[in-house]
Amino acid sequence: GASAKGPRKMGVVIPHTQPNGERLVCRTLTPQSEGLLALLKNGGSAQLIDTYNNKPPKWNDTIGAYVLNFNKRVTEASVKNFQLISTTDPETVYLQFGRVGKEVFNLDFRYPVSPFQAFAMCLSSFDYKLGCE
Repeated sequence: GASAKGPRKMGVVIPHTQPNGERLVCRTLTPQSEGLLALLKNGGSAQLIDTYNNKPPKWNDTIGAYVLNFNKRVTEASVKNFQLISTTDPETVYLQFGRVGKEVFNLDFRYPVSPFQAFAMCLSSFDYKLGCE
């Protein structure tokens, strides 16, 4: 499982939000050459995309596990728990998702992540192959 390899790694690319709050519209006919991932691979401009990665958890010798500080919003250990930080602002958590019960999770997010984007990012953590490595 994931525990043998250490914590999961997750990368997220979303259309950039303009200073006036408008989002870049991204409708691709050929995702391989026009999509957000293609923009990223081609050194895409910061005016077009925002890039986020999961905050790497720190190893805690006392409990023998990787830990993140969710400020009491997450109460149960799970490989699905994660926090996203921006590549340009690694101190700010833009989204956090984590287990609080058997089938109950908390989701917190902030601008510029939209509710729809936040929900989609969290859903991807349930399918290990989608957003994580």
